Amino acid sequence: MMHLPSMRRGQRGLSLIELGVVLLIMGILGIIVWRWVAATREPMNRTAIMGQLAQAQAAVEGFVLAKHRLPCAASSTNGNEDCGNTSAAAVLLPWRTLGLSSRLGQLHYGVNRGGGVDLAAVPAASPLVTPDLNRDYSAIPVLSTSSDVTTDAAATATVTDAAANASAAIAAALARRPIANGLDWCRGLRQLAANTGAAGVLTAGNLSANMPVAFVLAHPGVNGVFEGNNVVGGAGGWRFDFPDRAQDHGYDDMELAVGPGDLASRIGCVSHLSAMQAEAQGAYTAYDNARVAQEYWSLRVFDIAQNLSGVESANTAVILAAMNLALAAANVALSVASAADTEGITIFGIALAAADAVAAGVEVGFAAAELAKVKQELIDSRAKELAFRAYMAHLYETFSQSLNAAVLLDQKGLNP
Repeated sequence: MMHLPSMRRGQRGLSLIELGVVLLIMGILGIIVWRWVAATREPMNRTAIMGQLAQAQAAVEGFVLAKHRLPCAASSTNGNEDCGNTSAAAVLLPWRTLGLSSRLGQLHYGVNRGGGVDLAAVPAASPLVTPDLNRDYSAIPVLSTSSDVTTDAAATATVTDAAANASAAIAAALARRPIANGLDWCRGLRQLAANTGAAGVLTAGNLSANMPVAFVLAHPGVNGVFEGNNVVGGAGGWRFDFPDRAQDHGYDDMELAVGPGDLASRIGCVSHLSAMQAEAQGAYTAYDNARVAQEYWSLRVFDIAQNLSGVESANTAVILAAMNLALAAANVALSVASAADTEGITIFGIALAAADAVAAGVEVGFAAAELAKVKQELIDSRAKELAFRAYMAHLYETFSQSLNAAVLLDQKGLNP
């Protein structure tokens, strides 16, 4: 019985400590909540507003890199883009689609969907923005590999492999033609930049003056109320005011507008599109050179065929000359024998036969020299064809490397 009171006092002491810790934690949480509520209720300053606009701009432009288009505006506060609604009510920033905080749901957002260029739609594949420049490349040939033309198996394999690589590059480029990506969207943006005066192009301004824009963001300012020409459904249907309109007691909205030319520069349209087009142009130049060189290559092969024919003709000439020499020699012998059987020696007949024999011998010499000459020409023509075969392999590889580089840049699109 003597120990029970002391146990109760220990338990009471422990409960007071726990209660103190709980009260301390609740006090800290209360201070945090109070500061958060105070921060959310205090008016935003200019720096904070510009920060929200910059955050929204970065998200909108990042959306292009991921989806190959600008986001549509939202028509409700749920933050989801509504691409089917093109009315004046669809003017809210799609914060949820962009992965932003709901606090940015107060921003208004407009994207150009008129003038024949819908920047919020996935573009159609443009035949002018393709890694092969919409060229119909014909087959890459490999000329004769018969032993009459060349006996160098390594050189033949090299040019055959190079031609196969070039054909594979052509197939890869053709496969990219129907696939649209950010580069095709950039072409639409360029069309908009060249035709900003078309009907339906999104503008920011007022009834007397305006400027074409690709997209625009508007913040209601410190008072949280859209004013000026930013009032939805206002006079003339204007939804966005000038981004640099001066603020006064009746207007404190802040805007950020990006024109088609500025947007093309900001997301890298110019650099990415020009890089792909440059590689494609280089590929076409290499292909054009290869096609011209193929004609010369065919002349090299034809030259070999002509020299082969020349060798055969020279061989025939040597054989005929040898036969003539043999006949002339026989004629000399016959003339000598005939002169011995006659009463008088016919010196003239023997001399004539001897002259024929000498002429036949000279003919044999000329035929042999011509044969040696055409054989050397055949060797030279084969050497020239072999060297040109290596050059053709180089041209084919240059073409396939350039075209493959254009394909890779097309696949890369606007990604860094």
